[in-house]
Amino acid sequence: MVLFLKEDNEIYAYNKRLKKEDIEKYQDAIWYEGDFDFLDGKDKEGYAKLYRWNGEKPILEYIPTPEPEPTIDEKIYEAVIKSQDEIRQEGADMVMEEMKKRGLIV
Repeated sequence: MVLFLKEDNEIYAYNKRLKKEDIEKYQDAIWYEGDFDFLDGKDKEGYAKLYRWNGEKPILEYIPTPEPEPTIDEKIYEAVIKSQDEIRQEGADMVMEEMKKRGLIV
């Protein structure tokens, strides 16, 4: 089987049909006598699987998955909610200040 590697030895593809003598055309290809599939290994919540070539065989590493980027709708919603909270607080502050001036609260 043929494994295709990035510069940092990350396996990004494989081909089970190419013959060993045909991989000379590909600079990023290596021959591996074993079996490999990206479905190998258990999934871990919060982590992505990363396969690397260690010189002898593929090894599985787990890397933390980045937090998903909020959508534009989520960003707008958060800004609107935040603005409403700020407006409410400003209103409450003005009412409290007026009540203090009138001596209704200390």
